Amino acid sequence: MHKIEFIKSYALRVFDIKEEELKKTLLLQLNIFLIITTLLIVKPTVNSLFLSELGSNALPLGYVLTAIAAVIGSYFYNKALEKAQLNRIIVFTLYISITSLIVFGLAFKYQMAKGLLLYIPYIWVAIFGLLAASQFWILANLVYNIREAKRIFGFIGSGAIAGGISGGYITSILAKFMEAEDLLFVAALLLLFCVPIVRYIWKKEVLKLNTFQVGLRSSTESENSFKLIQKSKLLSLIAVVIGLSVLVAKLIDYQYSDYASTLIEDPEELASFFGFWLSTLSVVSLIVQLFFTKKIVGMFGVGKSLLWLPTGVLLGSILLLIVPQLWVVVFIKIIDGSLKQSVNRAATELLSIPIAIDIKKKTKTFIDVVVDSIATGIAGFILIFFINGLDIPSKYVSLIIIGLISLWIYLILLLKREYINAFKNLIININGNKKPNKVEAPITSIVDSVKKVFKTGTENQILYMLKKTLEIKDNRFFYEIQPLLNHSSSKVRALAIENLYFLSKENLCQQIEPMVHDSDQLVTTAAFRYLLKHYEMDTIQLFDKYLTSNDLTIRNAALLGLSLELRNHEKLQLEFDLEAKIGTVLVAISELTDPTIVKDKTLIVLASIGNGKVTKYYSAISKHLHNQDQEIVRMALRSASKTLDAQFIDDIVKNLSKKDNRDSASEALLNYGESIIDILTKNTIDGKFKMEDARLIPSAIAKFNSQKAVKSLITLIESTEHDIKIEAIESLRKLKWNNSGLEIKDRLIIDKILDECNLYQDTLAAIHSQIVTQYKKKDTNNESALEKKARTSLIELLENRLDRQLKRIFKFLGMKYPPEDIDSVLEVILDGKEEQRIHAIEFLDNILDIQLKRELIPIAESTLIDIASEERVKKLNIRVPSELECFTNLLQRNDNKLRLAVLNLIEKTNDKKFIPLVNLYTNDQNNTLKRQANLVLKQLFNA
Repeated sequence: MHKIEFIKSYALRVFDIKEEELKKTLLLQLNIFLIITTLLIVKPTVNSLFLSELGSNALPLGYVLTAIAAVIGSYFYNKALEKAQLNRIIVFTLYISITSLIVFGLAFKYQMAKGLLLYIPYIWVAIFGLLAASQFWILANLVYNIREAKRIFGFIGSGAIAGGISGGYITSILAKFMEAEDLLFVAALLLLFCVPIVRYIWKKEVLKLNTFQVGLRSSTESENSFKLIQKSKLLSLIAVVIGLSVLVAKLIDYQYSDYASTLIEDPEELASFFGFWLSTLSVVSLIVQLFFTKKIVGMFGVGKSLLWLPTGVLLGSILLLIVPQLWVVVFIKIIDGSLKQSVNRAATELLSIPIAIDIKKKTKTFIDVVVDSIATGIAGFILIFFINGLDIPSKYVSLIIIGLISLWIYLILLLKREYINAFKNLIININGNKKPNKVEAPITSIVDSVKKVFKTGTENQILYMLKKTLEIKDNRFFYEIQPLLNHSSSKVRALAIENLYFLSKENLCQQIEPMVHDSDQLVTTAAFRYLLKHYEMDTIQLFDKYLTSNDLTIRNAALLGLSLELRNHEKLQLEFDLEAKIGTVLVAISELTDPTIVKDKTLIVLASIGNGKVTKYYSAISKHLHNQDQEIVRMALRSASKTLDAQFIDDIVKNLSKKDNRDSASEALLNYGESIIDILTKNTIDGKFKMEDARLIPSAIAKFNSQKAVKSLITLIESTEHDIKIEAIESLRKLKWNNSGLEIKDRLIIDKILDECNLYQDTLAAIHSQIVTQYKKKDTNNESALEKKARTSLIELLENRLDRQLKRIFKFLGMKYPPEDIDSVLEVILDGKEEQRIHAIEFLDNILDIQLKRELIPIAESTLIDIASEERVKKLNIRVPSELECFTNLLQRNDNKLRLAVLNLIEKTNDKKFIPLVNLYTNDQNNTLKRQANLVLKQLFNA
């Protein structure tokens, strides 16, 4: 028993896993092991049966169909994810996959899968490999937060490597004892074990997460990934180089399959061959990854390391032209398979250092799926043309490969040069200088250039690079980061500790423990987190010592570090008794009299409650969201957002209208992730926020800077009153001009402008309808003083709405044309002299397209004419409605103040003909309007 505990303890320490994470981690590792094992049993089996029946000439069409199926399938799969829970989709996918494997097995066994039908299992295998692995990692990202994932994903990923090794060897061994099609039943059985694992993980780990946690842990994707890639020359080159590597790999795969199927005709032997070499490739790739990748990249630099894969394939392809033997093709396949996932991948990751992390996240799926699919399709078309069309022997595909590799190598050289330019520009931009102050040594190695920044860079450069190395977690930077613990900047010291937290070169507890006495709390907090993870003796005793220290700063930092490190770890929170420790501080605060100490302790305890998600004391956060001290309120806002609890959203929104707290409140909403956008939008439309807060919601939503934010702002424009609508238009306009990666269609803008033009004309028609009615009643002395006053109020309100609508028209126009030009035109039209207004209208006439000119110019010209003038109505060709039509149209608008003014006027008319119209609003959703409608109805009946 002691031995088992010792082994368990040793394993947890070596693999950097906390004890309470062990069960779910092992289950997820088993899950990916089963998925990859299944894939490596199915892939060689189906490929062997496909090639034995149709031959290698069928592969090009298979590549094309696979590419098409992947793109179409990806679209419908994303749609399904929007409508159904992930666990249901995963389980459904598993059941469909198991059923498919059984159906394929039976079809092969009873010789029903013949001819073109064989493309179905062939394409299915490719899609299954992509989909199953993708679903697994989405699930894993929900189970772990970013910090946990950085520690654990390497260990879980080893399950995929083990599956890659075992699956092919299992196929190779079993193929000697059973028919190839029977292997599909074995694969179905293995896959069946994944179902209870997924259900258990979902029930125990995912269901306890709220909407915001799920949203933050889900991958961020953009509908405009292509635009983001297009904007970045570096990212474009990376995408093209990856696409070329896939294209070459597919051509190699064709040669490999062709030679193998020609020499090995028996399906069982062919399945055994494919299985053996698939697993062998995984073994070789693992060996290269473990023992050679870092040495190669470290010794040769990233640029030269990228050349290893194409150079190796190039040499193999030349050799194949001279010696057209199967062993040469296997050699090429080994080079491609082993270097692609090791040296080439590590080098490519380092190349993306100058690219912002959010851009990388938004474009990753596009590059992994779309670029891969396009390259696969192109490979198919090339082979169809050369092999099927021109009937060229497969060994001469090497000539195509050699040509593509020449382009590949050229692009790698361009890529390295572009990286250097991007890196230099980045360093210059971080300094805020347009030109470097001195001529610097040329950047020749990516790793060396990063190390150089750590040694000689400015504070801002070092901080930026520490954030980038935090993304890639590379031990090669350990000895350059370690000296930064003594840097003069506290921000650098804190971020250096954060980096070293994830690196395993040496244990630095002896060097970092004295840093708990640092004068900066960021440093001391980071130091406590490091100690909690790496301290080899009793950490509880260590923290108890510091939590009872006489130094207030150390006590505060110890509590903060503890709360941060124990977040989401209930067992460790109980072990360290975090809840009781926070309770003790809260009691101590209530007994203190020194306001400075009270404030310091309050700030720390609020931060600790939020960091640790200590639900028992959420009431303390709620209480201090209304504190008189605005610094405490701002800390309470940050703490509330860290809990990701929906109960705080309303209180956070209430702080938007408080100028001192506005930025903190916006930041707090941003911390909830994009999932909060739907809640903010719905509550704004439903009128659940006060107007002073609601009108600031659009700018808070715009800070998400995403396509979802664009969609939400459009919804607010369509569904809210003017004050909110105008803010939403302004926020949308800023997004349009500040972020070209977001899609705001011109057609939408034009439609909105035209809608506002129609509304403007309807408002003008309503004004004239009321003026006409007023004149008629004046002539007949049939208008009471109260009715006249109500009608005058309505006309004034409509005139006010006319100005609003004109502003909205020009706000929308500022999305299509430069806003600085459009804003100045509006200013002149509203307040300029007549001659200036004429010039402004002429300017509009020159820039507007035909459709907008037809609608807008008459409106702009009409502002030169008095509002009550008949000439204005004639100029716009407006039909003046009857009084009943006017009231009907105005009551249908989403403008409560205007609707109440109409009801008020109807009441003063005492005219029973309006009863059916008023009756329509006695059950309106707006309580104020409903109440007013019922009062008016009662008054009309009594008239």
